[in-house]
Amino acid sequence: MSAPTLPLTLAGEGATVRMVAISGSARAAHRLAELGLTPGVSLTVLRDNGSSLLVAVGDTRLAVSYGLAHSVLVTPLERSAPDA
Repeated sequence: MSAPTLPLTLAGEGATVRMVAISGSARAAHRLAELGLTPGVSLTVLRDNGSSLLVAVGDTRLAVSYGLAHSVLVTPLERSAPDA
């Protein structure tokens, strides 16, 4: 069974996700690629202020508007449970 896909805007603060696709225009896809957001990349949502997201891609921090972030489709990454 495959993991659910959702817009980046719904991932929530603290979520670590993998980018799956872009549902927006070619222009949006090009802009996201310029920022380093391409399918397969892992990113973490650091802050969600209601109008933009602060995301971490490796050592880089990016502010992404809600409009652009909504076109980024992601899947949550599984977190391993700590050993008891």
